[in-house]
Amino acid sequence: MILDEARVQDMTRNNMKLIASISQLFLNELPDMIANIERAYNQNDCSALANAVHRLKSALGNFASKSYYDEFSKLESLALNTSTEGSSLAEWFAAWTAAKLKLEQMVNELKSMAGI
Repeated sequence: MILDEARVQDMTRNNMKLIASISQLFLNELPDMIANIERAYNQNDCSALANAVHRLKSALGNFASKSYYDEFSKLESLALNTSTEGSSLAEWFAAWTAAKLKLEQMVNELKSMAGI
């Protein structure tokens, strides 16, 4: 599982209305966060890319398993290192592609948990 259900339940004291509410807020913001990441990538703007990944990583902190959260930490680091070391974004893009697939899984898990 990508979603850390125990964390969400603990954070909300298993209040289903609260779980549904914070889940819906996250889901409403997610398309914009993904668009910002992809826009920065397409513009080869590594600083904006790192910032956009950081924003999504922060939002995921409420929901994601530690290992999945760490994947976003790596994505953020890769974006920052690409800008300072001048390497290509190919490694970053491969990691993003894998993380994005898991993001779809987490969204489905979150919707199921929240009943939305």
